[in-house]
Amino acid sequence: MRLFAGLGLITLGLLSLPVACSSGDSGGISGQEFAARYCALFQPCCDQAGIPGDQTGCKQLFGFVGASNSSVAADCIGEYEELAKAPDWCDTFSTLPEPESCKSAFAQGGGGNGTKPPGAECSSDDECSAGANGEASCSYDFDTEKEYCERRNFVAVGEPCVGTRDAGLTVFDADTSGQYELSICNREDGLYCDSGVCAQLIALGGECTDYLSCEGDDTYCQTTCKQKVAPGGSCVDGPSACDEGGYCDTYGTQTCLERKPNGTACDSNEECQSRYCDVDVCDDNPGLGGLSLLLLCQ
Repeated sequence: MRLFAGLGLITLGLLSLPVACSSGDSGGISGQEFAARYCALFQPCCDQAGIPGDQTGCKQLFGFVGASNSSVAADCIGEYEELAKAPDWCDTFSTLPEPESCKSAFAQGGGGNGTKPPGAECSSDDECSAGANGEASCSYDFDTEKEYCERRNFVAVGEPCVGTRDAGLTVFDADTSGQYELSICNREDGLYCDSGVCAQLIALGGECTDYLSCEGDDTYCQTTCKQKVAPGGSCVDGPSACDEGGYCDTYGTQTCLERKPNGTACDSNEECQSRYCDVDVCDDNPGLGGLSLLLLCQ
């Protein structure tokens, strides 16, 4: 089983709203208060779209995400509340740039400068100590309904591990509930977690069993580590064989085909350059506004 963490303020990153001036004089805010106020902004949009729900899932989602700076998080929600006063808020929230205060408040890997040890209660990432080699965050425990400091230590080859850090995402190999200090292999260090033990990334041609195990961003694992192919090449190994310029004609020629421009007929998002197939035609990608609204309403 794979578990994912480290996505930060997930839907904020998807929604991307415009910058407004921050007052700079607000106090700190807890994850629960931020979640309640943020989700409330979208209740009128849920009603307008006819999406039922009491927003319990939305509040849990944003209550789980820890701010790296609770004072700046208060500025962030203040900006959103001003933006939500616009008459076209429900139509435009998914297409506008993200406030700088929110980027600062929910920056990834920004915690670890505090003094609180793993397991201590917290309200923001900057209260938690990362130790000598790793990072820390203020995470949410759904069982206790409390926020706590979680430390992730980057370990060396041969040491026990529970997951792999890949860019801004940590992929866990097992459930880490109740653990406050975790051992992680960092791909930036040339390592990945292989069945609970930190191992070197595998070079092209080497045997592999894990999609995170191969060196480079243009590779994939299919028994051995292989180079992704450009349009025109074979994708008999599956969709992961195609590079960013193409998609796999899985049920036809099993060949990587060039992604299609807007206005071209399509059957799936992957076929389009915009990654958006709207009623069988490639079109401008509106972002994940529709999906995000569904998450915000439930």
